[in-house]
Amino acid sequence: MITTDVRGFHDTIELVSNTGMQKSQQRIDHMIVKSFLAGVLLSFGGLFLLTVGAGSTTLRQNLGPSIHKMIQAAVFPIGLVLVVMTGADLFTGNTMILIVSTLHRKTTWLNLIVSWTVSFFGNFAGCLFFQCILVYYAGLLSNDPYRSFSVQLAEVKGNIEWHQLFLRGIGGNWLVCLALWLATSARELHSKIIGIFLPIWLFVAVGYEHSIANMFTVQMGMMLGADLSIRKYILHVLIPVTLGNIIGGGFFVGFTYWYLYLAKTSNTSTKTTARFSTKGVYQVAKQHDNLDLSHQP
Repeated sequence: MITTDVRGFHDTIELVSNTGMQKSQQRIDHMIVKSFLAGVLLSFGGLFLLTVGAGSTTLRQNLGPSIHKMIQAAVFPIGLVLVVMTGADLFTGNTMILIVSTLHRKTTWLNLIVSWTVSFFGNFAGCLFFQCILVYYAGLLSNDPYRSFSVQLAEVKGNIEWHQLFLRGIGGNWLVCLALWLATSARELHSKIIGIFLPIWLFVAVGYEHSIANMFTVQMGMMLGADLSIRKYILHVLIPVTLGNIIGGGFFVGFTYWYLYLAKTSNTSTKTTARFSTKGVYQVAKQHDNLDLSHQP
């Protein structure tokens, strides 16, 4: 028997749906802890990005901005690798997973709302803890060029147009959820890592946006003195990127692949079950009608 290192489309979407059901059935305290951990683990990748990005600015001057973006983007995926491999709950991934399981009728819309809410604020708490305790008070980015690079990144994002951040959020989580799709379809650890690495490298390098990543990178710049108020950050950065992430992951990945690989299968299974059930009832009735009771004593 030949086994491959990758699952088929239908097996993958079924596994995504089952994952959503498992996430919704876990204890609320486990959900909170896993969401908190996801924020911390993703922040490790964000810290790596800021460190490498700040320390390689000479490459931008000598080789151009694209090479600089590619290098700093190449180190960020470690955060999502840690999230996926440890089973942590990342809000942006849940936008795809819970949409699939809910449309597949393995979870309810209430399960979806609870999962999204807990994971979003749990991720926020994890990012805040990491940046305050393990970065700011640890002094890892307190000196230049790290401080100025982090501040500049936060200020640049704070001045991007609302609709641009919204659209970048769609593209960002579209790629993040495709990374999760590839990781789910892969069977071996090295294949999962490669499947996560490539789409995340792409999304960071081209400048798409991710709400939870921004909870570390942008908020880190704000802590270090960026000219970006909390109000402006929430209204003009966090909200548009989050809404874009929901559409990118929930619609363009979750709904689309449910429609392609689960919706028709579910309908066919329902019709087949109904047909066989009807046929079974008819056969029982037919056997009953043919019984000859005239020779019974």
